[in-house]
Amino acid sequence: MIETYPQAYSFLYSFVSYEHKIGWNYSEKTLNLKRCRQFLQRLGDPQKEIRPIHVAGSDGKGSTCAMISAALQAMGFRVGLFVSPHLEHVRERISINGQWISEEDFARWTEFLRRRMEEMPPFPGGYATFFELLTAMAFLYFREQRIDFSVIETGLGGRLDSTNVMDPLVTAITHISLEHTEQLGDTLEKIADEKLGITRPNVPIVIGSQDAALLPHFQRRLRKQQASVVFTDEGYRAVSLQNGRRYRTLSIEKVESGEKRIIQIPLFGHYQLQNVLTAIAVLDLMQEEGIVPPLASRTLHRGLRRLHWPGRFEIVRRTGKATVLLDVAHTAKGAASLRLSLDEIFPHKKRTFVIGCLQGKKISEMLESLIRPQDAVILTQAPSPRGETIENILKAIDRLDWVAIHGRIDNPVDAFRYAEAMTKKNGLLIVTGSLYLVGEIRKSLREKS
Repeated sequence: MIETYPQAYSFLYSFVSYEHKIGWNYSEKTLNLKRCRQFLQRLGDPQKEIRPIHVAGSDGKGSTCAMISAALQAMGFRVGLFVSPHLEHVRERISINGQWISEEDFARWTEFLRRRMEEMPPFPGGYATFFELLTAMAFLYFREQRIDFSVIETGLGGRLDSTNVMDPLVTAITHISLEHTEQLGDTLEKIADEKLGITRPNVPIVIGSQDAALLPHFQRRLRKQQASVVFTDEGYRAVSLQNGRRYRTLSIEKVESGEKRIIQIPLFGHYQLQNVLTAIAVLDLMQEEGIVPPLASRTLHRGLRRLHWPGRFEIVRRTGKATVLLDVAHTAKGAASLRLSLDEIFPHKKRTFVIGCLQGKKISEMLESLIRPQDAVILTQAPSPRGETIENILKAIDRLDWVAIHGRIDNPVDAFRYAEAMTKKNGLLIVTGSLYLVGEIRKSLREKS
C-alpha cells in the first residue's frame, strides 16, 4: 500500500519513462493511445470534465501554457496546469492556480491508480508508462478539484502523446525546431505533422511563430480542419518597450483591429515575445468563440505580472558573487534567442557558460548561435540517462574553432563551482543546454542559500 510521497515516487518511476530512455522505438506500440483511452475509461474518463487547452511545440510550449494559465486565473477562473518535464520536483507538473499538488494528494492518487491497476485485467497494449500514469493522475486530480479550465502541455510530439486523448477547447502549436529527430522525424515538416496531431476538426487552432518556409506546410495541413486558425506571425505584433529590474514591458498589437495592449512580464528572454503572442492569441480565440468573457487589458496585465516560471532566462543575483542566469534552451532556436536576450540585457558583462546537453540534440548548431570567441565555456554532462558525454559534445563542436573550452567536468555541480571560481563578481555565469542541468544547478543554489 502506498501511503507516503516517497513511496508514490518510487512506484511511478518503476514504470518505463521514455523521458530517460535511450534509443527507443517511437510507434503506436510503445506509445499506445488505445491503452491510454481504455485505462481512462476504467477511471471514469476524467479527461472529459476538465475543459482543456492543449499546447504542443518544440520551443516555448511550457512558458506559453504558464502564460495562458496566469491570465485565466486573473479572470477569476480556477485553472489546472499540467507540464513536463519538471525542473526539480515531479509535483511541479500538476498544479492548480500556481499551487503544486500536495505530497498527500500525490500519494493518495498514486495509491488509487495502483489499486485500480490491480483490479483491472492486463492492458492489451502492455503496461502503462510513467507519463501515462502521471497524465491520468492530473486528469483525476483536476476533475476532483472542479477546475474551470485546464492547460495541458504535450510531453513528446503530440500525435501519440498520452495527453492526446482529450477533446480540447483550443489547440496551439508553438515554434517547431529539429528536436527528438530519432522519434519525430528528420525534417521540420515531419516534426510539425507530429505536433499537429493534437488538432481536431472544428476546434480553433493557434499557430505560433514559425520559420517562414514551414508556413505553407501548416496551411496545407490545416485546410481540411474546418476550424478557426490564427497564425500569430500574421495576426499580432510585439514590441519590447523597456526592461526594468523585474519586468519586461511590451506593446502587443492585434493587426486586424489595430488594438494595442501594454503588458509586463517577469520573463526577460527574447523568445518570450513569441510565446506571449501565442498565449494572447489563444485567449482572444477563447473570447471570440464565447468560451470566456472579454479579457480586459488590465486583467491580462495583472495576470502576466504575477507569472512565475523558473529556469527561463531566470536571473539569480548574489551579493559579492557573479550573477547567475539559468535558461533551459535546448534547441538551435532557443540558443539563438538566448544570445539575443544576453546581448540585449547584459551587453557588457563577461560571460562564462556551463553547458550540458541531451543526446540527439543539434549541439553544433546550438553553440554556433550562442557562443562568442571571448566567452568561456565549461562542459559537463546533463544529469539524465540521456545526458550527452563531454567527449561527444566536443566531437559535435569540433568545427567551431572559436569556442574556448576552459574546463571539462562530468559532475554538473562541480562544473558550476569551477565556473563560479573563475568568474569575477561583475561577470555573468550562464547555465544552459538542458532542463535537467538547469534544474540540478537551481537546486544546488537554493540549498546553498
